[in-house]
Amino acid sequence: MKYVAASEWARRFRKEETGSATVEAVLWLPLFVVVFVMIADVSFVFHRQSQMMRIVQDANRAFSVGRLSSEAETENFVTDALAGLSESAVAVTTLNAGVISTSVQVPVTDMVAVGFFNFLSGYNVEVSSEHYLEY
Repeated sequence: MKYVAASEWARRFRKEETGSATVEAVLWLPLFVVVFVMIADVSFVFHRQSQMMRIVQDANRAFSVGRLSSEAETENFVTDALAGLSESAVAVTTLNAGVISTSVQVPVTDMVAVGFFNFLSGYNVEVSSEHYLEY
């Protein structure tokens, strides 16, 4: 093995360019991870919002055809169906002039996938649906 002087080794190390792509990747990687996590959180919120909408529509339909007998039973159906999604879901059902209206609010923090960044905390997702009572 050939002995190389320290100054010669330092000069060659300073001029070497083969590792420059690695340095740039290490600098940009955290930014890409942050953006990916934010996209995942927002995607989960939209997906779970559509799940909430389907549950509310199913509850209104069940109440309109007589499978559920009251507003309170409809609210309980919705909150029970959303129990896996959020323990703090608040459902309100009203029957007025033959129209069943159900509204649900869930904190966004219960709907995110990662929750590492709190940029969505303090917001609620609300889903509302109306259905005619069938006689």
